[in-house]
Amino acid sequence: MSQPDRRHRLAVALLRAVKHRESKILLYHGVGEAGRSDDPHHLRVDPAKFRLHIRLLQEAGFQFVTVAELVSQTRPGGSPPPGQVALSFDDGMEDNFSVAFPIMRELGVSGTIYVLTGLIGQDNPWISNERMMNRDELRVLARAGLELGAHTVTHPDLSSLSYEDCLDEMVSSRDALAKITGSPASTFAYPFGHYGPAARKAAAAAGFQAAVTCVNRGSWEPFEIKRTLITGRDGTLSFVARVSGAYEPLLLGPAGTLGRRATAGLRRKLREGRQA
Repeated sequence: MSQPDRRHRLAVALLRAVKHRESKILLYHGVGEAGRSDDPHHLRVDPAKFRLHIRLLQEAGFQFVTVAELVSQTRPGGSPPPGQVALSFDDGMEDNFSVAFPIMRELGVSGTIYVLTGLIGQDNPWISNERMMNRDELRVLARAGLELGAHTVTHPDLSSLSYEDCLDEMVSSRDALAKITGSPASTFAYPFGHYGPAARKAAAAAGFQAAVTCVNRGSWEPFEIKRTLITGRDGTLSFVARVSGAYEPLLLGPAGTLGRRATAGLRRKLREGRQA
């Protein structure tokens, strides 16, 4: 058996163990090819990697649902039944429509896109020479059964805003989506994953069923639901580590920090070699 085959089988086995004990919400931003200068924050995941992520999760036995569907199955004071996964995308980048959606449709999975309504159809502020989805593209996704959730109008840090300002951002975003799709958004994503008591109170007052965070902040409480961030830098094993919950303890703890410092020069040379 080749090394790639062994890695694939190991990934599926590890994900199957996760599937038996819990459900997950994954957070993506963009899906597409981007050089380091185009995508300095590594927000885009290569299409081949994105396809592999879905196939690995399917082979592990996960059932794909939207965030709203997963939330509806969450027991009060508890967690949803294990074995489900929701793919979510923040901001509403155009490649969600032109790249991610065709892959998802081909593989028969759905998901949730959190739309930054103040940038609909505008230039992408995070990835150069790209744009955000326009209203027609959002309508196509909604008709196809994807969930469109709210993500504010201006992408502020809601943990630093008053209750009134949080509520205005949420309601304005919610109403803008309703005008486009004809139905209200039922879930909300905090920009940067940042929230506080005022933001949580505002999310409930805005009529959302739930609000999600990122980078494993939060819990299964309806207005601070945790998500797992997936980036363009993740290989197969780091993807599995993130989904399993082992990534932060292993790589962001003391041992991981020491390892990154020790290998910084080697990793820099490897990146330079790939870009040459």
